[in-house]
Amino acid sequence: MIRRSVSCLLAIGLLFHSYISAKACGPSYLQPIFVFEGSPDLPLQEFAAGKIGIVRPTFGRKTLLIAYRYLNGGSFAAEEQTALVEALEGQAPENEGESALKAWISARKEYLHEEDLPELYTERRHHGYDFFPNCAKNAFEVATTTLKDRLSSYGASDPNVREWMRGQDQVFQNCSGATEIPRELGPEAPLWLRQDRDYQIAASLLYSLQFDQARARFERIAADNESNWSATGEYLVGRTLVRQASLTEDEKRKRELYVDAERHLQKLIDKGDSFGDASRKLMALIKYRMHPEERVQELADHLTIGGISQDLRQEVIDYVWLLDKFEAQILKEEHQRKEALKEKKPGETSESPLQKNNTYEAVQRGELISIWFSPKLADGTSDYQNDVSLQVKYDTPASEIIKLLEEKLNRNLTPEESSAIKEQIKWSLESRKWLVSQNRKLDGVARDYEGFCNCDDLKLQLADVPPFLLTKDLTDWILTFQNESPDTYTRALSRWRETESQAWLLAALTKADSTSPEVIRLMRAAERIGFDSPAFPTIVFQLVRLKMALGKTVEAQQLLDSIVTRQFDDLPVSAQNQFRAQGMQLAKNLSQFLKSAARKPAAFYDEGLYRTISEMLESRKAEWSEEEFDESKDEYERRLERQYQSLVSQDLRLFDDRTADVLDRHFSLQMLNQAAHDPNLSSYLRRRLMMVVWVRAILLKNDELAIESTPGVIKVAPEMSSLLTQYLQTQGPAAREHLALYILLKFPGLSPFIAGSLPEPPTAEDSNYYLETAWWCKPNETEYRSGNEIAKIVPAPRFLEPSQLETARREYETLSAIGDAKSYLGKRVLQWAKSDPNDPRIPEALFIAAQATQSYKYGCNGWENDQETEQEAIRILSEQYPQSQWTAKLEKQEDQ
Repeated sequence: MIRRSVSCLLAIGLLFHSYISAKACGPSYLQPIFVFEGSPDLPLQEFAAGKIGIVRPTFGRKTLLIAYRYLNGGSFAAEEQTALVEALEGQAPENEGESALKAWISARKEYLHEEDLPELYTERRHHGYDFFPNCAKNAFEVATTTLKDRLSSYGASDPNVREWMRGQDQVFQNCSGATEIPRELGPEAPLWLRQDRDYQIAASLLYSLQFDQARARFERIAADNESNWSATGEYLVGRTLVRQASLTEDEKRKRELYVDAERHLQKLIDKGDSFGDASRKLMALIKYRMHPEERVQELADHLTIGGISQDLRQEVIDYVWLLDKFEAQILKEEHQRKEALKEKKPGETSESPLQKNNTYEAVQRGELISIWFSPKLADGTSDYQNDVSLQVKYDTPASEIIKLLEEKLNRNLTPEESSAIKEQIKWSLESRKWLVSQNRKLDGVARDYEGFCNCDDLKLQLADVPPFLLTKDLTDWILTFQNESPDTYTRALSRWRETESQAWLLAALTKADSTSPEVIRLMRAAERIGFDSPAFPTIVFQLVRLKMALGKTVEAQQLLDSIVTRQFDDLPVSAQNQFRAQGMQLAKNLSQFLKSAARKPAAFYDEGLYRTISEMLESRKAEWSEEEFDESKDEYERRLERQYQSLVSQDLRLFDDRTADVLDRHFSLQMLNQAAHDPNLSSYLRRRLMMVVWVRAILLKNDELAIESTPGVIKVAPEMSSLLTQYLQTQGPAAREHLALYILLKFPGLSPFIAGSLPEPPTAEDSNYYLETAWWCKPNETEYRSGNEIAKIVPAPRFLEPSQLETARREYETLSAIGDAKSYLGKRVLQWAKSDPNDPRIPEALFIAAQATQSYKYGCNGWENDQETEQEAIRILSEQYPQSQWTAKLEKQEDQ
């Protein structure tokens, strides 16, 4: 056993280490990403530097903004590329705050090394930098610099420096919600300390949200030309006005404060002192909030021209957020219009979406609290279908809330239920404390994103875009390129005629189909684009697509060959795989098909992260701890390396899901066997195909091919050699059939389908018989596209003959009819146990069948399991083989 516990509740997220592709209480697949649909390939630095590959309408707006600059012949300087990557990664404006805070704590401890840290700084360790939502990183940077300066000037033994430190600790108390103002100092204190204390008091007033008093203090400091804080105080007058406005709910007063801030900051900008850049950033924030139409146009100009940005990262974010905001406004208005037209059914009393939204907002404001109650079923589980919820005023007595629930339920609550409701009321009131706290308000102000709309899958139509937005070419191009409405081709074509820009040529070509007006003229223009243009990969991809649609397959192949032979390896991996997909469609024979079908993963997705296999392996190694593992660190790392061994190769090639569907449905057993022996196939894919051929031959009862293919499987899967050698030596169809079943049970990665072409689980023993994602599921005949479930259509390769396709169809239907492997194999084991109960392998087979169909394991259809097969396997094992080690092992696992 790898870990000391395999309890489901304790093992969530831990048993991944037993084998790569499964988690303890639900399937978790190591998913290869062949094409990034919505973002550039990793690392993002390459895209920011101009390696834009095939530009797709599904890319995000930040990505398209970058592509637009390159498509129009522009570029970004090295420092700008760094800012772009930060924007693409979504790094927060204060992402360096943690390091600034750590630097302050370090400087403080170095000075006061004999003292323990105040509770303020020890508490924040549990919350990170976000524990100080009202203090920007600059506050800690200024404090650190000032402390070092005062120590240098006056020495660590000076009591005035100690007094300065006491005051600074009080300042930072205000950052997390307290109100702590340092005391005023009299004339006996040195001038430098009195001036520092004036600044500390003003800062404390600002951080404790006493804005009027803070502004008055900063104005007084600004007027004192003898103070070192004079220029800082003048800037902080403007910053205080902006912060006060952002937290003011009255719209009239908010606008007045922003106007005052604009006036003050403009003076500082005109003055051109050291706070000019900081003032410009604050002015940009005001424009973002108060003049969004003006600001989005200004940003479009800045981002198009280049070379004039003061803060490119923030400008990119602001521009995209403003576009998102305008889109959300349009969709919300359309959603509300449609909801208003809906008629209520007779007797319908449920809240409308608008009413629900109002209720939600009241909860968010702290005016209401929410209470939920789930009745229990006879077995003690929650009856979620009959949930009851209430939204009541936060000061409603618990007794009244219980009475309201009883009225809804039409029965009295039990004492246990009443106790649970009282606990939930306490929790809701605690939640309300956060919702109404200043920290939460500050958190909301920091986010400032208004681009979300829960609008029932409504999509922006180009005709609904405000005309002023389309007056800027950058915005027009992004919105047109992303939009799916039918009129986008006409607009893109028109804009290309007007501008003759490659960006608009690319957009028009992407939107075109074989019947589009002027498509031939458009294609001729595209064919003149040189291979050194950033647009070239996208142009070639779209030209190949259109030529195939027009039946010009020879020209399409020639064009595809031109990029494959010229610059293929320099392209992003996603682009390479998109071209390979086109090559697969054009393939004239099996060898060409397989060459294009083999794809290099652009990355792997696991646990919310996109990483390379090497990065993933190192991350897994770092998770070892003596407390959680029975094996040593070296043993654990060696086991991981064995499991990842087949994936760490730099030339790893896999089949994507669409290719796997083609192979599964349109390739007969004989054709798959031929494919498995193609000399150009990678070792990894050869292993997968040979194992699939062997399993298919077994399930389709093609004994001749099963025996013929076994030596090849032994060669590519040496871990199976012992049992497969026995298979070759076994005489008689019944004996071979039983051994084949036993082999399937021992190796849960075996499947008749290609779709599982990721790392197979190891042997049943190595996975501690935790067979959650073992073997295969019945293939799906539907798929989801754009949120809709539709019939899965898998086009067949054009080089296959009708007779080959018919054979493949019959075989596929036979395999599909088998259904899910766990139930199928379990039933086969029961038949085997009845027909040959003295076979020494039966107890182990029954144990595996019982383990595989346990109810707490997430199977092919969710949490459903073949309970009948599980119970029968347990019964036979317990009754007929009571002394078997497998019976004892089953009882031991059931006790854990």
